Amino acid sequence: MTDDALAARLLAIFIDELDEQVQQLNEDLLALERTPGDEEHLRAVFRVMHTLKGAARAAGLPLVEEVCHALEHELSRVRDGGEALGGAQIALLFEAADALGATRDELRLGRAAPEAPLSAVLHHASGRGSAAPLVRPVVPAADRTEEAVQAASHVRVSLHQVDAIAGAAGEIAGLASVLSDRAAELAALRSRHRAERPRGTADEGGAELDRELTRLLRRAGEDARALASVSARLGTSARHLRQRPFSELTETLPRVARDIARDVGKQVRVVVTGGDIEADRVVLEALREPLLHLVRNAVDHGIESPAARSAAGKPAEGEVRIEGALRGDRLRVTVADDGAGLDIGAIGRGLERRGRAVPSDAQAVLRTIFDEGFTTRDTATTLSGRGVGLGIVRAAAERMGGTVDVTSQRGLGTAIIVDVPLSIATMRVVLVQVGDVILGVPSAFVVRVARADPRKLGRIDGRAMLVAGGTPTPVTTLAALLGPPFAESPSPAMLQLVVLESGGRRMAVVVDDLHDERELVLRPLEYAGRAATNATVGTALLSSGEVALVLSVPALLAHDASDGALTSGFLAADDDAPRALARILVVDDSITSRTLEQSVLAAAGYDVVTAVDGAEGWRTIERQEIALVVSDIEMPHLDGIGLCERIRANPRTAALPVILVTSLDEPAQRERGLEAGADAYITKSSFDQDTLLDTVRMLIGRNPETA
Repeated sequence: MTDDALAARLLAIFIDELDEQVQQLNEDLLALERTPGDEEHLRAVFRVMHTLKGAARAAGLPLVEEVCHALEHELSRVRDGGEALGGAQIALLFEAADALGATRDELRLGRAAPEAPLSAVLHHASGRGSAAPLVRPVVPAADRTEEAVQAASHVRVSLHQVDAIAGAAGEIAGLASVLSDRAAELAALRSRHRAERPRGTADEGGAELDRELTRLLRRAGEDARALASVSARLGTSARHLRQRPFSELTETLPRVARDIARDVGKQVRVVVTGGDIEADRVVLEALREPLLHLVRNAVDHGIESPAARSAAGKPAEGEVRIEGALRGDRLRVTVADDGAGLDIGAIGRGLERRGRAVPSDAQAVLRTIFDEGFTTRDTATTLSGRGVGLGIVRAAAERMGGTVDVTSQRGLGTAIIVDVPLSIATMRVVLVQVGDVILGVPSAFVVRVARADPRKLGRIDGRAMLVAGGTPTPVTTLAALLGPPFAESPSPAMLQLVVLESGGRRMAVVVDDLHDERELVLRPLEYAGRAATNATVGTALLSSGEVALVLSVPALLAHDASDGALTSGFLAADDDAPRALARILVVDDSITSRTLEQSVLAAAGYDVVTAVDGAEGWRTIERQEIALVVSDIEMPHLDGIGLCERIRANPRTAALPVILVTSLDEPAQRERGLEAGADAYITKSSFDQDTLLDTVRMLIGRNPETA
């Protein structure tokens, strides 16, 4: 593709994007005019400006870029100051929306972007009387090559009709399934009729009815197969119409990287692989903006200056690799650079400056770069520093039922991995039920399904844990995650669990019923009704005529993480009243910890005895009737793990509940404690008396005979 053709294609893409963003901007501004303090709409306007700023740079429209940057700066000041937009500021933003709309209209006609309205906005926003002239003007239509004109006049085909075909295919598939069910009913009716006919007697009427039933049964089967065939052909046609090559998503990115590198004084080359892979064009379009942010980030944040690279023994020219790859029915897009890598220490300091806790796990620290508002920069440039770009990447991936992750090595580079479905028109899901609502959980996020006895769940820091099969997994109910109008059912004898994983988080959710796994055609949320939640990405029509809600697992697990240790009714402590005079043994070599735990338990009405190490604790267990043991791990003579193993090995004490309270907080250490037979694990760093008492009450409630 020639430079003119590439410039024309970039411009055509920008015009379409500008059209969508101006419409969104006007909608959000109208909402802000009514409620100026609405943070959600303020963030939405901020994202529009940030998105258009980057898109304008790629399309070679510096005046549009400068206007968006100036307004982004004003919005950032309002956002960070916790203020509400004033009337003058909202008026300025409406003026900007009009100027951007005029820019869209002129560009669509093949004319240059109108300088006057954009300059007026810039003047009002920054106080400057004039703006820099366009340094990369739009090439007049008469001067374009034939190839460039063809590229610029390219019209995107609306997907509404394609979606209608896909929807019709799904409905026909449902009708075919219903017809198959009717055929089965006819077959059952014929069998019942034959069984009821008198044997050895002439029954002309009965024989005629049997022949009619047989004919109807044959016709129903033929019609069901014909409908299924039509549905399959329609579905295949719709999928083919929607598919586009990955190269259409990446073809403009080398130019984007080059322009950014020149602006910041760096040398960069872009390597693209997987260009012939095909995916749903809606998926590719949804990835366009995130990919632009990732390439911009790789050049601006990742790649070092030529001098720094030379000093580190690297080539002066950095490399950004964009790879598309298929993983089953999913598309994995990786944007990697060979730059300096992420500085975990700087990320941690950035979190602390914003009053946020720094995770203990290094990978969890790295993932905070996707949080909205996060940045390690103290000042913003036209390229970065607002803390928006990577948040947009994660939000876009999760809207499609996808995930985003990061790997990095100091001095060697960083890779961002975006994993999304190949198509969002259809999705393979596990169907579950909560109350009377059918829900679809995307199969890509399902680790396994399981059944568990609620009495055998472990407890870590007061939270229910599934401890069988490896690393302890937090347990909650799907109803609790979804919130109203969903409500938890009474506690069953056995829990039905779906173990989910996304973005390094794993969660076991309790459902009322498990159905099956199937491929569904997705429909818009308008069919969801009142049961729709923020975690609902679409709906699907089942063969029964019911509507299933399809869930976003990343959104579900993010909700759980934001709420901390989410509690749910029957997974919490099941008896709030202490067991009178139940004797508890506290084992700890620290007199301070021992005294604290003894005081908490005694004040709650328990009879408490103590021991200074595991050996003394075991002797106490042998001599006295103990209802429960609370033990430290790190102790002389016999540690808590050894004490727990000794308790489990003795038939008389094998069922004795054990709580480990320790400062050892690594996942492997927790797993070791639970594998030794501990019923619960509480870390001293998060110790509070309510957690201890709730856990004790739950465990003694399981063994009422010890109370």
